[in-house]
Amino acid sequence: MKNLTDDQLIALYAEGVNEAFDELLFRYKDKLYTYIYLIVQNRELTEDLFQDTFTKVIVTIKSGHYDEKGRFLGFLFRAAHNL
Repeated sequence: MKNLTDDQLIALYAEGVNEAFDELLFRYKDKLYTYIYLIVQNRELTEDLFQDTFTKVIVTIKSGHYDEKGRFLGFLFRAAHNL
């Protein structure tokens, strides 16, 4: 899974391969957590927003509404910012 692109992992996850999402989470969890923390400056709120962001991403991918080809990190940041 480590050699796959974000778009490939997203496609696999949409098809039900949960390990693909695990790899996406592993790739971006630190960057997303840091991004959120720099904005809110509160660890508890950061953790809540972090979970809410990935929940939103899961719903978006599973519902077939993800169309950000090649821009997954930007999508994550935008989702977090909107929350």
